[in-house]
Amino acid sequence: MKIPHLGLFGRFLVLFSVTTVLFSVCVLLGSFATTEQEAKQFVNERESQLFEMIQQIAQRPIDEVKLNSDAKSNRVRIMVEREGQRFVTSGHFPTMEALAKNAEPIGHLYFSKLNSQYYLYANVSDTNVVVTSRMVNLIVYPQWLILWPWIAAFLVLMTSYYILKRLLDPINSAIESANRISQGDLNYRIASHPKSELSRLTLSLNKMAADLQRLFESKDEILMAISHELRTPLGRMNVSLAMLEQNEITKDLSSDIQYMNNLIGQLLEGERLQQGARVLTTSTYYLPTLIEDVLSENGLQEKVTVTTPLPEEAIKLDVGRIKFVLRNLLQNAIEHGKTRKNVELAINISDETLSFSVTDHGQGIPEHMLENMFTPFFHAENINHRSTDGVGLALFLCKRIAQAHDGELTVTNLNPKGCEFKMSLPVQCIVA
Repeated sequence: MKIPHLGLFGRFLVLFSVTTVLFSVCVLLGSFATTEQEAKQFVNERESQLFEMIQQIAQRPIDEVKLNSDAKSNRVRIMVEREGQRFVTSGHFPTMEALAKNAEPIGHLYFSKLNSQYYLYANVSDTNVVVTSRMVNLIVYPQWLILWPWIAAFLVLMTSYYILKRLLDPINSAIESANRISQGDLNYRIASHPKSELSRLTLSLNKMAADLQRLFESKDEILMAISHELRTPLGRMNVSLAMLEQNEITKDLSSDIQYMNNLIGQLLEGERLQQGARVLTTSTYYLPTLIEDVLSENGLQEKVTVTTPLPEEAIKLDVGRIKFVLRNLLQNAIEHGKTRKNVELAINISDETLSFSVTDHGQGIPEHMLENMFTPFFHAENINHRSTDGVGLALFLCKRIAQAHDGELTVTNLNPKGCEFKMSLPVQCIVA
């Protein structure tokens, strides 16, 4: 007979049923578990009643029907030995000689243990009567073994947890895959697949990642090709404009061409940064020197106040791209926060991050637009556009650069006015 293959829900049902039964049995045994000493105490307290019952059996003629009925109603097994004859209600009983070796007298009775089985017997008028019970043998244990039902219950739970975890591992793999794909890691694949319905889920996620990877690669190739092709006519236009007499029209055309060049350059940079840390050109640089380099550009030093001591640390990162981020954040803050107060720059090191905070004292950003500030080509109302070149990609690129360094770029409004852009990088970028 071929055993049918159990699906996921069938396995859950079997696991739940078996666990429930085994755990219930263990708890039940643990609740009624009794030590040998407690069992002897129980017999000692009821010695007279128990001896009277055994005495009645010993003194009357052996009636098999009556004896079997008494044994069944009291859930015990009985052996009667008289004048060389032996009668047992069920099961196997040891010899009286074997029982006597380990017997302990309790009044007129004897308490004996043999092969982990417990017996109570007495000799009345040359008749031996032995009584035992399967239930008693299940719940009476030596002192050192009294906790075994609870240990068994714990092992049942741990085994069930392990099996359940194995059954649910594909779901955890699927969650991990979904998270990695949502973060842009389209190279991630689930390595192993279960022999259940969940294999459809894991295989589908792998197929989805592969399809998305092909689509994005095609899109990237098209965008890169178009961008490169656009630069050729733009270059010829620049040469032609340089040969014409300079006037307002040629200046406007030159400005538009420069805008297009900037747009193409930043589009290409955005595509490159999609690859994350692989495109970064890291080098070790002295942090105070990096800040001084940025502030010395375009007269930023006169409009920016550094509010914290510069940490005298060496850092390893893509210096050019980090300068691009700081330069854009500072210039945008200056343009936006047109007040008498300088823009503030703070550099802090914590246990986990190296952070750069740029604060202005302008009107702030409408709350409903904060989440879109790093969207390409986004223009927020009532604020100056935060891009030095007017392309609309600067903040988008800044965030991509921070993420490529395993960091983050965030923006928050301050009370009562102003806003803060904060770039947080992993503290591991500091060279020990």
